[in-house]
Amino acid sequence: MLKKTLLLITLGLTLSTEVLLTTAAAIATPTINNSHLISQNPRPRFTPRRRSLLRFKVPGIRGSRNLEAGAARGQCTPQAIGAVLPVKPTGMSATEIPVELTLSDRPTFFVNVPETSAQQAAFLLRNEAGDEILLEKTLPFKANNGIMSYTLPADFPGLEVGKKYRWRFSLLCDPNGGDRSGDPVASGWIERVQPTAALVTQLQTSTPKQRVFIYAENGYWHDTLKTLADLRAEKPSDFTLIRDWVDLMNSAGLSAIANRPIVSLNATTTSNTN
Repeated sequence: MLKKTLLLITLGLTLSTEVLLTTAAAIATPTINNSHLISQNPRPRFTPRRRSLLRFKVPGIRGSRNLEAGAARGQCTPQAIGAVLPVKPTGMSATEIPVELTLSDRPTFFVNVPETSAQQAAFLLRNEAGDEILLEKTLPFKANNGIMSYTLPADFPGLEVGKKYRWRFSLLCDPNGGDRSGDPVASGWIERVQPTAALVTQLQTSTPKQRVFIYAENGYWHDTLKTLADLRAEKPSDFTLIRDWVDLMNSAGLSAIANRPIVSLNATTTSNTN
C-alpha cells in the first residue's frame, strides 16, 4: 500500500514538472509577428515598359549646288507651302539641297499645304540634269489644307537605282491662265538606292509597324512616312500610331506640322487622316 502511494506521488510530481516546463517555455518564447516581414518585402510593383521613340536618322547625302529652293508662297495661299522633309543637316551650305533616299521605285511625296483657295495641284518629276520631264500630273483635291501626299502612279516606269531626281509640287492658283509665276511651289530631290541582302531579309520578316522603325533607322524618309501614314489610315483611332507620327516629325525638326491632317491626292486612294 505504501509503495502504491509513493508511485502515485512520483507520477504526479513528474506530470506537474512537465506542465510547468511547457508553460514556462511558452511564456519564454516570443510571439513572431510577420507584419514587419511583409513591409520589408513588398510585392514588386509593375513598371510598364517604356515606349521606344521613333526617330529618323538623317543620311549624309548632299545634292548639287545652286539648286532651287524647297518652298514658296503664291497668290492663292497667304503662307508658303513646303515639302515635308527633314531639316537640312548642320554643316550643309545654303546652296546645297539634301537628297532623300528611298527603296521604292514609286515613292510617295508629302507637301504641307496651308489653307488655300486653289482646287488643283501639279506634280512634276525631272531627271538630275533637269532637262527632261519624266512625269507631269494635274491633281484635283477636295481638302483645302493639310499634308498632301502623292504616290507615283502604276503607269510610271519607276525610279532607277542609283539615279537622282528632282521633284516639284505646285498649287495651280489660276489653272486656266498661262502665267504660273504666282503658283506656290515646293520641291526636293530623291534617289533610289539598292538595299543590302541583310536589310531585305529584315524587311521581309518584319511587321508594317516594325518596318517603320527600320526605314527610319536606315534613313529612308519617304518610305518611313508612307508606311506610317498607311498604318494611320487603317487605324485612325490608334493612339500609339499618332504618337509615333509626332515623334517622327519632332525628330526631323517638323514639330510645327506634326498634328496636321494627312490627305492623299491619288485618285484611287483618296483619304483624310487626322
